[in-house]
Amino acid sequence: MIEARDAADYNEASYEIDFAGLCDGVTTPDDEPLNSYRVASVRLMRTLNTFIDFFYMHGMRDKVCLWGVAYAIGHPLTAGMSMLEAARQLGCTKQAISKVACDFLRETGLPPSHALKSDRAKATYRKTNGRRKK
Repeated sequence: MIEARDAADYNEASYEIDFAGLCDGVTTPDDEPLNSYRVASVRLMRTLNTFIDFFYMHGMRDKVCLWGVAYAIGHPLTAGMSMLEAARQLGCTKQAISKVACDFLRETGLPPSHALKSDRAKATYRKTNGRRKK
């Protein structure tokens, strides 16, 4: 028999906004307060995710810029969807979305999300891309 779990005890990622968490103080799993930089970082990411949600719900769901920023920060909107699939829905190229994501990250100084290629993978791609047989 499977025992019911309290949702507050889940360690898995959630793809929905935790509005109650916006009001809570941010703590570590040991209930020790985090440093102020970490608290500010978490609030910034929550704010950026809320911006993406807001713009998506208010008619900007077909904008390359919205999807580029969403991929850059790893927004749940992009979960399970490749950049190529998003580009096909938008009627643009994958490179157009990727360029927005990279420009956003360069301007903000934020680290790339897991949805984007690492700098090492980009370097390898640059070296090998011209060597493919046609």
